[in-house]
Amino acid sequence: MRGESVTLDCSPWGTHDYFMLEWFLADRSEVRHLLASAKLRGSELQDKVLNSRGRSPPYQLDSRGRLVLPEAQVGDEHNYVCVVKAGAAGTTEATARLKVYVKPEAPEVSPYKGTLTVMSDFAEEVPWAAPCFQGSEGRRGSWAPTAQEHVEFWLGSQSTAEGWVREGDSVQLLCRGDGSPSPEYTFFRLQDKQEDVLKISLEGNLTLERIQRNQSGTYGCRVEDYDAPEDAELSKTLELRVAYLDSLELSTGEELSLPLGNSTTMTCSARGLPTPTLYWTKDSAPVGEDPTLSLHSVTFDSAGTYTCEAYMPRIPLLSLTRSFRLLVQGTPELKAKETQPKVEGSWTEGDEVTLICYARGYPEPKLSWSQLGGSPTEPAPGGQGWVSSSLTLKVTSALSQDGVSCEASNPLGNTQHVFHFGTVAPQTSQAGVAVMAVAISVALLLLATWGPQIEPLRIRAAGADGPSQGECLWRSQAWEWGLWR
Repeated sequence: MRGESVTLDCSPWGTHDYFMLEWFLADRSEVRHLLASAKLRGSELQDKVLNSRGRSPPYQLDSRGRLVLPEAQVGDEHNYVCVVKAGAAGTTEATARLKVYVKPEAPEVSPYKGTLTVMSDFAEEVPWAAPCFQGSEGRRGSWAPTAQEHVEFWLGSQSTAEGWVREGDSVQLLCRGDGSPSPEYTFFRLQDKQEDVLKISLEGNLTLERIQRNQSGTYGCRVEDYDAPEDAELSKTLELRVAYLDSLELSTGEELSLPLGNSTTMTCSARGLPTPTLYWTKDSAPVGEDPTLSLHSVTFDSAGTYTCEAYMPRIPLLSLTRSFRLLVQGTPELKAKETQPKVEGSWTEGDEVTLICYARGYPEPKLSWSQLGGSPTEPAPGGQGWVSSSLTLKVTSALSQDGVSCEASNPLGNTQHVFHFGTVAPQTSQAGVAVMAVAISVALLLLATWGPQIEPLRIRAAGADGPSQGECLWRSQAWEWGLWR
């Protein structure tokens, strides 16, 4: 309803670290007028630009890139186009049509004072006609014949305020007079100040299929009305500009290999009209806004896919991209990880541990272990050129001396990491149980074999000069021994 605040949302699908957002107003002739633009980096909206076009209160852009129209007005009834440019991910757009409702006022009727043209050869009664207007918005409710006084001529296809259209599109030219009945329309093109007639019709439209750059120029529409006043404007012209973007060229091929620490410079070039804007991204993140991209002392982090995009800021959906993959050659880089790390010397015999090694480099490295059971080398989660391998084993005292090593190797060299465990403690509780079991077994065997010849000597409590409490002493012909319980 009129007077309420309106918010138009524009949210691209998926997750994008960077994209450019533009809002356009498309008027009745489908000419687009830029209202707002901004760049989204992460969750932050930057470089915000607004054009109120005289609206009060002005248009606003909230923190999520949504277009806000405070206090909706009848004049806000238009199509609003949102264009999202996400680099190599592409460009897309969506249109929202805004309807503003107003409670109608009482109708106002006024008599028609113009001239009525009668085309019949026979005398007949001409009924009095009056146009009916409803409310302060002036909307016509009935028809009466009128003379042509003005002509409107515009581009009915998607275009910019300056009349730019994309090469290859079908372009529709629309012409309308303000009188009735509908007149005959003549479409023409001006070439060397001469009119080249293209079409004469009663429909008032001309379609140029798959327009080409050589069709740029001045186009016109003219109507004929012999009842029109002498000062009536019955002809209009407009400038049609065909935008084009030729192939994008890179100074390198689709793949480039550089040794670790080297530097390089790449250039990107494109021909088009109007002059295209160029910028670079790496794995969809912006890295430069010039035709030239310089990389200094490259590291393994420099490896990835670089894309140059040429686009026209004021012409939606006209862009080209070219990409190349940078490979950084070098001895593998290695990272190690324990799933449940402990301080050296705190390991116990039989503890289970999983060891993981990560490596990257070019050519892609292979991972190997000093112990059997390592998993095959495969791409690591998170990508960025890393590969990984894991090994699960039980800690032993033997490992405390040499440790466990993993090695990453490629034709340019190898890198090694050793996992150390320090002193490995024995499993004391289990060792005591085993000793007691052996002692009991020996006692039972002796009782069975020497029972008749063994006599108990004495059982005594602990003392300073004797066995401790609970110790039994036995004597046989050849033995004297003690058993702990």
